[in-house]
Amino acid sequence: MGLLKSSGAKVLGVTAVLALTAGAQTLIGAPRLAPCASTEYTAAITPAPAMHKEPAMHKEKVGDGPDRLTIVLAGDTGFNPKGALVDPRGFTKERDSLTYAQSLSGAAPDVDGDLAFLNLETVVTDRNDLAPDAKGQTAPYNFRSHPAGVDALTETGFNLFLLANNHSMDYGARGAEETLYHIAVAGAKRALAYAGLGADFEEATRPGCLEIGGMKLGFSATGIITGQRAAHRAGQGKPGQAAYRNQKDFEIVVNRLRELPADYRILSVHYGLEGRVVPDARQRADWRDYAARKMGIDLIVGHHPHVAQGVERVGNSVIFYGLGNFLHPGTAKMKRFGLCRDYGLMAKVHLAKEEGAWTLAAIEAIALTGTHKRPERFAPKEGARRIFALNYLSDQLRDGDGSSNGAQGVRFSPREDGSGLYCADGASQLGGKIGAMCAPLPPPPSISPNLARHLKTACADKPFYGAVAKKRRKTNSIFSFEQF
Repeated sequence: MGLLKSSGAKVLGVTAVLALTAGAQTLIGAPRLAPCASTEYTAAITPAPAMHKEPAMHKEKVGDGPDRLTIVLAGDTGFNPKGALVDPRGFTKERDSLTYAQSLSGAAPDVDGDLAFLNLETVVTDRNDLAPDAKGQTAPYNFRSHPAGVDALTETGFNLFLLANNHSMDYGARGAEETLYHIAVAGAKRALAYAGLGADFEEATRPGCLEIGGMKLGFSATGIITGQRAAHRAGQGKPGQAAYRNQKDFEIVVNRLRELPADYRILSVHYGLEGRVVPDARQRADWRDYAARKMGIDLIVGHHPHVAQGVERVGNSVIFYGLGNFLHPGTAKMKRFGLCRDYGLMAKVHLAKEEGAWTLAAIEAIALTGTHKRPERFAPKEGARRIFALNYLSDQLRDGDGSSNGAQGVRFSPREDGSGLYCADGASQLGGKIGAMCAPLPPPPSISPNLARHLKTACADKPFYGAVAKKRRKTNSIFSFEQF
């Protein structure tokens, strides 16, 4: 593991920062951060004191460990428009200046799981003198966010950060080192862990492991690299990430995750064509056939197209093909893209421990608006319309082989608050929160003819960028896309 080589007092190895972190947890009374027994770089979350949110699982604890677990999933996240200077106070978007806490306030009540995941699509730094990387583009999008934004995320409840994406190297190796440093320092305040970016290839592909009351959760991340730039791919003694479009890199990431002793495994993949709502052939081959069917990864979560894609079950695995945006001032106001593309997807994955194994019990789906500035739920009627749009996309995912390992789209029943709920067979018998949610659940209703006609047009498979991108999409090669 290499040293972080930022200027000033930041010359500190990640291992040293983590050692400092573990001690600091005890001093300030936050959850203790310590390694899982099976891997060097991990974090362990123990029950939080009253000053922090009480993890939901401890309310339904049976025996020596938890038998319920909730994982919150959120999409692309950053805290600045393109090229903007970092500011510890907050950011400005559309002439509105918001503190980080203000920007998160609308979504914060829903960040109530034991684990909360997001894709951090930005360099994290308190410096405004870093040189941006042009990434071989004439008008590149370079994002950087102040570490105070990460503090606001952890204070809200996020504790699992995925760092592999096409903006992790926006400020070159120095920017990656800044991100690694500040994420590690944030762990001195509250327990968190990350995956996908590293000081070298070994660290970039190393799975993380969170230990929660004896339950071990493993996770890994990989993502696209703009233009397949060699300078952005991690190497021996070189910061960066694994390159998703390099098949060997992808398989290394998945295989290392599979080999990690864990009770449940999550794979994060940053990939896709912006605006596309239908998974392509590569997603189905890599995520469904390899990661889920062959390697048995429990939960696969995609992001990058900035729009939601469908959700499916493949045997015992669950795939979210795209979460869309969560909170990112560097992205557009999604309202202009229409019903099937104007929302971000937040999900709550509820797990139950049955006969010693962790399995899916239920999923809550929440459509978010205002993701360019301050995400919040839609009004109930409009939220339900987005749940119908999500169901429409999920309906197209089944592969129809009829076996227990066949892929089937997950359909959600709209609820009065505008969210959607899916319950696995037998979930209503589990008791506690899950049983209460699932006991009265009606089956998903049919889409009305008028809405079905609208969705057929709104959910047509097309990217944001018009004729040029559409022409590229018609080629047979999945590598022909310009993925920004």
